[in-house]
Amino acid sequence: MVLLLLQYVSELGFHVSRLFYFIDESHHKMFDMWAVGFVFTRMISLTLLFLAVGFGLSRVENQGLDWEAGNFNTLPIRMSVLLMVCLTQAWLLWKFIRFQLRRWREFQQEQAARRRAAAKQLPRAVRRDNGGHENGVIKSENGASPRPKKIKAP
Repeated sequence: MVLLLLQYVSELGFHVSRLFYFIDESHHKMFDMWAVGFVFTRMISLTLLFLAVGFGLSRVENQGLDWEAGNFNTLPIRMSVLLMVCLTQAWLLWKFIRFQLRRWREFQQEQAARRRAAAKQLPRAVRRDNGGHENGVIKSENGASPRPKKIKAP
């Protein structure tokens, strides 16, 4: 019952974060909180599994295989249950981590594309080619001015 409660609380967090995201698409922090809760739920589930099946059932007095009484508390069955649940939790975490990494890469690519688009849209600094102009006076290549200078009256 505790494992089911943990699983359903984790799924409730996911659905609540989706609802907030559908209401306003700027709510991404809820998904981050859910991601932490999801990993936390998997770790707690594995811990409780080892405590209950690994340690709890091994201390029970009746550890024989009894089909009529429904007792399957033997070492090979306990180990197979531990292995199956561990593999299931590992598979869930693997899919989750791959999804998060793919989402992170897509976000990084999107941000890089936005930066490139913003850099293209910014006007580049206008570089003036003085073309022989120096301080407002046209200079020829040999340094002589093409027109005579005006003499200022005193």
